[in-house]
Amino acid sequence: MKPSGSPEDSLPSRLLRDVLPAVAPAVLDIVNSSFSSGVFPAAFKNAVVQPLLKKPGLDQSDCANYRPISKLPFISKVVEKLALMQLTSHLDDNGLLGPFQSGFRRNYSTESAHIRAFNDILILTDSGFHVLLLLLDLTAAFNTVDHTILLSRLEYWVGVTGTALEWFKSYLNVRCFSVHVRDCSSPNVPLPWGVPQGSILGPLLFSISMLPLGKILASLEVNYHFYADDCQIYLQISQQHSFSLMSECLSQVSSWLSQNCLRLNDSKSDAIHFSPTNMNGALDVSALPLNLKSCATSLGVKLDSDLLMSSQVNATVKSCFFQLRRISRLKSILKRLDLE
Repeated sequence: MKPSGSPEDSLPSRLLRDVLPAVAPAVLDIVNSSFSSGVFPAAFKNAVVQPLLKKPGLDQSDCANYRPISKLPFISKVVEKLALMQLTSHLDDNGLLGPFQSGFRRNYSTESAHIRAFNDILILTDSGFHVLLLLLDLTAAFNTVDHTILLSRLEYWVGVTGTALEWFKSYLNVRCFSVHVRDCSSPNVPLPWGVPQGSILGPLLFSISMLPLGKILASLEVNYHFYADDCQIYLQISQQHSFSLMSECLSQVSSWLSQNCLRLNDSKSDAIHFSPTNMNGALDVSALPLNLKSCATSLGVKLDSDLLMSSQVNATVKSCFFQLRRISRLKSILKRLDLE
């Protein structure tokens, strides 16, 4: 575990990690007591939110330019890590998450998500199909998860019952946060919705809350891949095919999101059209309800409609040169051996 904790920790997280062998029996008592009683300690539920400027040079007076960084007590993450191990083992042993959710899972990554999508799209275009890739953006998805709905998913979709379910209920309920800026801090504010930001369990709990959406897409026989709250949906369309399947898909997705207190951000949801390898005629995609782009970013990678990856390569090269210029400023204070 990374030694990250909260500014309100009694001991610095690095120090606590270094002396953990000495205090391990006491920590183990806390963990066992929490799991056996089905109660998550109230002292571990207070988050400290520190705003971080998204990029250097942005207007510091504009709140929209900041990213809220939520920090939780270090010991709470130890308890969560052990709960995560047990929950993950249960999910993997019973195949409950499915193969098309790559978020925060062992042997899954953004890379595996892209490889699968790229492979499927290339096969379809080589077979003479047009392909529409829908990149759906959810508005503040982690912050709007309804606790009652999530607990229902845990019980009826995942099979968490009894004391374990009570523990998750205690884990989610009666949380609060305060905002810290320099030496100033706000009063604690209740947090009645969402999975805890900055937590160990939060991403996996969100993935569990999204399980029914995967079933809906599978019933429509469309290809999809999730990475936490990033949704990739791609549909094959022939020259004579209408957009009825895509419209039905978007309608059902929007309806399900609304019923589950989530919302699709239309302004940030994009679509990319991939043409067949040997195209005999164009496909009119002007009526698409999403933002049609020739290049869009998905899971940190720039995808272009030709699948050439040139946009991603150019962006990577630009970033590398930027970092090299920053490193070059150290030339005057480093020895030649260090520079080499």
